Amino acid sequence: MHLFGTVRIRHKAAFGRPGSGGGMVERADIAVIGGGMVGLASALALRERGLDVVLCDPGEARARTSYGNAGVVSRGSILPMASPALWGKFPAYLRNADRALRLDYPHLPRILPYLTHFLASARESRWREAAASLLPLTSAAYAAHERLAARAGTTDRLARTGWIKAYRTEEAFAGAALERDILQRHGVAFEILDGDALREREPALVRRYACGMLLTETGSVREPGRLIEACEALFAQSGGRRIRGSVTRLTPGSEGWSVTHDGGTLAAKQVVLAAGAASGTLTRDLGYRFAIAAERGYHRHYALHPDSPPLTCPVLDTGAASIIAPMGPDRVRVLSGVELNARHAKPNHSQIEAASREAAETLRLGGPLDNEFWLGSRPATPDGMPVIGHAPRHTGLIFAFGHGHIGLSTGPITGEIVADLAMGREPAVPIAPFAPQRLLGFPRLL
Repeated sequence: MHLFGTVRIRHKAAFGRPGSGGGMVERADIAVIGGGMVGLASALALRERGLDVVLCDPGEARARTSYGNAGVVSRGSILPMASPALWGKFPAYLRNADRALRLDYPHLPRILPYLTHFLASARESRWREAAASLLPLTSAAYAAHERLAARAGTTDRLARTGWIKAYRTEEAFAGAALERDILQRHGVAFEILDGDALREREPALVRRYACGMLLTETGSVREPGRLIEACEALFAQSGGRRIRGSVTRLTPGSEGWSVTHDGGTLAAKQVVLAAGAASGTLTRDLGYRFAIAAERGYHRHYALHPDSPPLTCPVLDTGAASIIAPMGPDRVRVLSGVELNARHAKPNHSQIEAASREAAETLRLGGPLDNEFWLGSRPATPDGMPVIGHAPRHTGLIFAFGHGHIGLSTGPITGEIVADLAMGREPAVPIAPFAPQRLLGFPRLL
């Protein structure tokens, strides 16, 4: 059987060897831990380069952050959450009075390194540096999505729709002047629409906005969960193997890595850690304490009213701190702001309930299409940039996590970067700014 040209897929039994308990230990060239967009894209890119790949993931599709994404693939996604505008909103954030952010105070001491570094990053100089670093990654994102969609058979779900940031007042628009300046300096295309032009561009909007910014180079993925499913099928068809279980430990050895999971042990020459917000737990036992946090977010699907025009592109309502994204001609996904809390803490629906009320005044909505709200945890770094690169103190371990809000968007290009690293090649996208070392230990306030 031949796949990807000349790659020969050997029988699974050829990779077994006796374990210490008498059972067989499965073997692979490389293990990829995490089945979200980053992990799947990495596994597919590695298979395409001829490596024997085992993907380790519990298989809980709805639990993956990629499943609940707004689907935005934008060259302009270069502005991290830690913006200089944070300081003006800080009192409201502390009181949980701004829907963009909800703090769970008992959890905050556990992410003190993240919070310290996050506040230090909320300066104009750092914001500009991060934008310059992220631009090559986001600029390559859409083309990588096109390549992946062509292989997975999902080109009908990817389109250059643009996306809109809508402002309810002229004051709110003026307050985003620095954002527009940075985008313009980096050649990110956008158009400013007044209220009438915005309504003409998106007739589904019934709320009156003062103006909007249309990012014209942006694409979107309709129903990101379907893309994930297609990538899973493609991985299986390509001869990739899968372990449906949680990885509990990574142990380095003389011949590679021992990957302990719910069902046993896997021996791999290399490991890619792309487990999103769970990555920090696995790195801790290896001596890496990353300043990262879980940014929880919620969504719910609603039908559009039968008499409503379709929504053609995602819309960020800056006044509601929420996004409405089309998932088809007659349904939309409403997404909440950020909640800083433990990954497995009890859900708090206050933000998504507020976002849903606002959405009902923004579009002509029908009823909800879900029995319950969706909840996922984004792997967030304080400077808003992912962790991509070789582990500083361990051979054969590649980090690929911490993408925050751009995991779905930059997942396919990250997968290509990971495959280059595993093959000892120089990635096409510069990754020095994403080096793991920058987030290790307790950061200093500079």
